[in-house]
Amino acid sequence: MTGQGWAVDAWRDFGRQCVPTLKCSFRGPDSGSVATLSSDTRTLHQPERTVFFALRGPWHDGHDHLLEAHSRGVRRFVVGKSIDANAPWAADSDVLVADDVLLVMQSMARAQRNRFDGPVLAITGSNGKTTVKEWVVALLPESVGVHRSPMSHNSQLGVPLSVWSLDNHHDLSFIEAGISQPGEMARLAQCIHPTEGVLTHLGEAHLGNFKNPAHLAEEKCTLFEGCSRVFMPEELRDASSPHIGGTVVTWAFRDDPASHQAALLVELQADRMRLEWQGRTVDVAWPFASDAAIRNACTAALVALHHGGRLEELPQRIAQLNELTGRLSTVHRPRGGMLIQDDCNHDFGSLEVAMKALVNLGEGGRRVAVVGDVPQSGLDALARAKRMASLASLFAVDDLWLWVPSWTEDACLAVEQGLGGSPCAVQCFQRLDDLERHALELGEAHVLVKSASHERLAPVMQALAPVRHVTTLTLNASALVDNLRRLKRHVDAQGVIAVIKGLGYGTDPVVLGRLLEAQGVDWLAVAYADEGVTLREAGIRARILVLNPDPATFDTMHDHSLEPQLVSPKHVSMAMQWANSRGVSEWPVHLKLDTGMHRLGLAPDEDAIVEGLLEGSPLVLASVMTHLAAADDPRFDEATKGQLDAFLRRTTDRFQRVPRHALNSSGAMRLHALLTEEERLHFAPVLQHIRVGLAMHGLGPGADVLGLSPVLSLDTSVAKLVHVPPGEGSGYGFTDAVAHERTLAVLSVGYADGYPRSLGNGQGQVTWRGIKLPTVGRVCMDMTTVDVTGLDVQPGDRVSLWGTSPSLDEVAVHASTIPYELLVRLGPRVQRVVQR
Repeated sequence: MTGQGWAVDAWRDFGRQCVPTLKCSFRGPDSGSVATLSSDTRTLHQPERTVFFALRGPWHDGHDHLLEAHSRGVRRFVVGKSIDANAPWAADSDVLVADDVLLVMQSMARAQRNRFDGPVLAITGSNGKTTVKEWVVALLPESVGVHRSPMSHNSQLGVPLSVWSLDNHHDLSFIEAGISQPGEMARLAQCIHPTEGVLTHLGEAHLGNFKNPAHLAEEKCTLFEGCSRVFMPEELRDASSPHIGGTVVTWAFRDDPASHQAALLVELQADRMRLEWQGRTVDVAWPFASDAAIRNACTAALVALHHGGRLEELPQRIAQLNELTGRLSTVHRPRGGMLIQDDCNHDFGSLEVAMKALVNLGEGGRRVAVVGDVPQSGLDALARAKRMASLASLFAVDDLWLWVPSWTEDACLAVEQGLGGSPCAVQCFQRLDDLERHALELGEAHVLVKSASHERLAPVMQALAPVRHVTTLTLNASALVDNLRRLKRHVDAQGVIAVIKGLGYGTDPVVLGRLLEAQGVDWLAVAYADEGVTLREAGIRARILVLNPDPATFDTMHDHSLEPQLVSPKHVSMAMQWANSRGVSEWPVHLKLDTGMHRLGLAPDEDAIVEGLLEGSPLVLASVMTHLAAADDPRFDEATKGQLDAFLRRTTDRFQRVPRHALNSSGAMRLHALLTEEERLHFAPVLQHIRVGLAMHGLGPGADVLGLSPVLSLDTSVAKLVHVPPGEGSGYGFTDAVAHERTLAVLSVGYADGYPRSLGNGQGQVTWRGIKLPTVGRVCMDMTTVDVTGLDVQPGDRVSLWGTSPSLDEVAVHASTIPYELLVRLGPRVQRVVQR
């Protein structure tokens, strides 16, 4: 993350002062100023002013990338182990060696935060942190210069990167803080050093690592030590106030017995709510029906009213609030390239994150950034223009299209002048139709659209990527990454094989592959060679395992560095013959052993044969695996243990020097229910790697127990409302006729999209604003009908077919199938969206 930065002396002084406090050592020429903190060589855009932190994580070790960072121009490093002073990357660099590299980053951010003397509000809660943060900003006047965490940057790494960009031209700052382990919040509190706090919600999210809800509440409230006041719903007071030293400021529903303690009173009415603040009231028409959204809006209003928000402006501002659904979401453009949309927040911090995402999309191609003004930055128009130019130049954007209706000609000229020698082409648009025309004429390109007024830019986004079908499958990238980490931690695995066969379980396999590659998984696994070729042609370099390789595709696999799984002596012999005929040596291959599933794999009496074949052959054994047939079913736990025992015995005798993996998604998720601690220790040699597909999407047995989140959601729109008289039916066969009058909603989805025909006639349910609606009549090829009698459903409203509610597991049960089938049968006209 880039900030105003430090001069040379500030960096030097920090390095020397941290020696006694952080147990570190500092050496180097003290050359250059600092603007950026980074732990990822893939996102280096200002290396000469970057401090590179060699962080260790579950998927990577930053020490493996020190030479690469140096070759790209980095000359300031924080490392976690002793280094050779003569190492190529160290000789001419500033090097700070510390026991805790992340703590050094957090301490640098704290030093930057200490330069700011305005209010800093730390926001935490089990849910709603990002929503409340963004809605508070939306409820404040544009004249308030706001600094805030970009997107949902609330982790041990995300918080210091967010704080680093805080500067004195801001009026106040909002920083999110999230935890999943005891002790984490104390470190974040030290980094943020908040003056005030916001507690959004206390629930069971992340409860798995805490003793009980009270322990979780105590840990979260550690953030508020030293805060003068903490904002929250009144219902959280009892659980949190014993751990808070400052004043607790609350909102409450008027009928709450404790409402007399609240600063903001809320009275819910049929389609609106009445807010009472300091003896004055306003009525607000509420755009959402969900209870969570109403509560988040009330918390946001409470905070805004204490920081310059005006009660009389709240009705208009609340009516314009949008649910946060487009956090760096990506869709394919029909003319080629991708469209990135971000309606999460709009400040220079989030703009930097979005531009990084733009330049990291694939390889090559034109990059176009469509960016709106940032009025709440605390900078005047000329300063904002220069900052826009700086970011466009920093990330080498090819075209910068600025949607700035209120800018003067001088501000637009300042952008061009601020680019220096950058080849970026700048255009300022003050008429929406001009911008829309340029979007319509744009050919193949990757495009970012980033603005505070996305509703006004909807025609532009439609021009850039016309919506061809309103049914969308959305992949939540953040949830997928979190699920992977939880699974790996749950099993204590050393490595992960991510299975993305079946066209990435119905998603976009290339996007999914890139996402998983960025997380450092050990292998991607596909079913057939053509799937692997698709990933390679998209520029994915991760190791790729082909689970069902046909010998006819050996040429293709080797040419694209794909690694076949071999399942019989004949299969191994054919691979050897092919390799010898092509002069190929050291081709990585994998073996599958049949331990009881009786499908593919070596029989026990074939192990010695294959071992002999491999000795001195052109093939190199990369791993050995087996597949558990019924790990999801407790009734077959003894059979599953039998498979593990057979696999352990056979691989201990012959194949113990390579990774061995037996746990699939169900095996990984049910490991602690399946095996005792003693058994886990016994089977440890074959539990070091996990092979997961459905589990990383938050599906399968025990997903909720592990705290896994749904990754995939299928949504569609209401096409039309139909009023049906008593006694009459709807659709083919009139199978749904009833004695009372009804209102039905026709949805733009059918079995041609992959929505099962078996879910008709009330067998399935969809969700609208938290309300479950039963299907009516038969599911047709292109349409499905649901009962909305008595509800204020309108054409164009979005409806959830599966996701959080109903879950994909629930839908699969009602459809008498499994989640795998529902995902892979999704039709090509369903639009795939990735949300980060």
